[in-house]
Amino acid sequence: MCAEEDDNEIVNEIVDESVSPSVDENADVSSSSDSEEGLFSSICTQPYALCDTAFCVPDQDDPTKMRCSCTVEKGPSIGKSCDTWEPVGIYMDEFGDWMIKAGYSVGQITSTYSFAHAAPLPKNEIDPNSTPYGYSGDVYLKSCMNETGEGVWADCWDAPCTVLPQDINADISTDRLASPYAVCDCGLKVNQSEWYIGVHGTEACDDPDLCNEYIISGAGLLSTDIGVKKLAEFIKENPDPTEPYKEGHCDDCLDCASNTSAESS
Repeated sequence: MCAEEDDNEIVNEIVDESVSPSVDENADVSSSSDSEEGLFSSICTQPYALCDTAFCVPDQDDPTKMRCSCTVEKGPSIGKSCDTWEPVGIYMDEFGDWMIKAGYSVGQITSTYSFAHAAPLPKNEIDPNSTPYGYSGDVYLKSCMNETGEGVWADCWDAPCTVLPQDINADISTDRLASPYAVCDCGLKVNQSEWYIGVHGTEACDDPDLCNEYIISGAGLLSTDIGVKKLAEFIKENPDPTEPYKEGHCDDCLDCASNTSAESS
């Protein structure tokens, strides 16, 4: 088995997307994160973890915490403070590969939020005159509801994340290729009525089971809308080719194939 397969196997063991919610009764109960506008106090352009569609499982040692597999990205992202989430032991080389620095066993980054995977919805172009050819983003914001107020989601804002080398047996005294994924230690939100998750493609927009059958990285409605607005304004003034579209909602995708949620809303 090659080194990359070893790394993926480790990540998959930590985060199994087939796991349904199993919440400890002693978990920290929080009804909303919407009042925490401080979540979006800084916009930075350094390596970060993006957990916009991450499936998560409870930490084996602390079931009130979630372990989520998130992508490693670089570019404009929004979070609490640039100083507190300065990356450690990881960088992107001239070929665009993530690297673990010599002397570091792993890289350390922080989970923030960006439009790096946003679907190319009409009218969501940050600059209508500059949209890249071949753009492959496909993530939409899906609104979730739980009528009994027992919804559960993983809170990855400002969470610490670990990036493994692709070959965990490689010589630590040299720079070596890093995994494109980070494992993030996220919080747990319970007793929730409404929240957002990110989903890949329009078929997931219409999946009735995603919101309440799995623990997925999510966010409060108001705080997310605030973050989307602030980040879009920043990128409009500071264009970045990796984020040509702001994140749109499933309900905005009126003309997208297979999406019935917009038609029935």
